[in-house]
Amino acid sequence: MQSIIQILKVNEVKSGVKDGRAWELQDCECLLLNEKGEADSVGVLPVPKALRGSVTPGVFLGSFGLRPNLSTRRIEAVLVGLQPYQVKSTPVAVPRA
Repeated sequence: MQSIIQILKVNEVKSGVKDGRAWELQDCECLLLNEKGEADSVGVLPVPKALRGSVTPGVFLGSFGLRPNLSTRRIEAVLVGLQPYQVKSTPVAVPRA
């Protein structure tokens, strides 16, 4: 599954300890774009451990896989890759003189 994503801001890595276990997470503020490059929705996207340090603001084609959430057991989409993406724009008509 792939989606066009505009990453606006990559948030700092957060960490802590819960129930004696260390945890770390990072997320980014994003727009989901339609095929025309227009904002479709806005939200926060978790950055998987394997991609931390390589995620930057920009427009990407995001690839997603499915995995169960360990606490809820629900199957969720998880980011597995980002590829730079050039939004297709509609040519602008230039008036002739």
